[in-house]
Amino acid sequence: MTAVWIASATFVLTLGGGLLALRLQAYQGIVFAFCAGALIASALMEVIPESLELLEVTGSSFHHHHLLLACVLGFLCFYLVEHASHQRETPDKQASHHAHAPHSGIWGATGILVHSFFDGFAIGKGFHAGEQVGWAIALGITLHKIADGASVAGVMLGTQQTVRATIIMLVLTALAPIAGVLAQSLVVFQTAMLALLLGWFAGVLLYLGAGSLLPAAHDASHSRQLPLATLAGVLFVYAAQLLVQH
Repeated sequence: MTAVWIASATFVLTLGGGLLALRLQAYQGIVFAFCAGALIASALMEVIPESLELLEVTGSSFHHHHLLLACVLGFLCFYLVEHASHQRETPDKQASHHAHAPHSGIWGATGILVHSFFDGFAIGKGFHAGEQVGWAIALGITLHKIADGASVAGVMLGTQQTVRATIIMLVLTALAPIAGVLAQSLVVFQTAMLALLLGWFAGVLLYLGAGSLLPAAHDASHSRQLPLATLAGVLFVYAAQLLVQH
């Protein structure tokens, strides 16, 4: 029951982060830059290490280079999707970096949603392992949920999705940890395949951060504060990691 209450708290934080990003549309460039930093840091400091740990405990025939290949394929897959979409655009749209394929934003937000689902899954499994383990996992997950919500909003808006579609995806992502907690006692995943899937989504997050949101940030604003906003997104995720470790 504790895990469900914690997942409910992540719902509020995720939704709050996304709605805050929507409210700050006048500062879209800053928001996109912050989200880009948070996505890149999350992929490199959270998703990939978590995936490697999962792979190590399975004792499967897959190794770390398979997971990193999945990450590269996730990155290239979204590059190819956007490249194919741009080939069908008019020259005026092709001239703008901001004209990213809208469906890539949906897939990118789906990647964050899937990761949020497994966050809830991890919270549930943690409390099954023990109260102390459960609270440690829950703390780490809860701390970056505001950034997750802001990232969903940033990815959707940065790929020219409507506000309505952004809010729908934001609500689904906020609900995902609750679904993960409820599903963890009913669903059995092959851990090795789960690790590879997370590795693939890490590549997706890297592409969306570096290849989509950063160009969108520079299209939306020419502020000299954009690099600082990107660094702030990285430091936010890093600070959450430090708090968990201590």
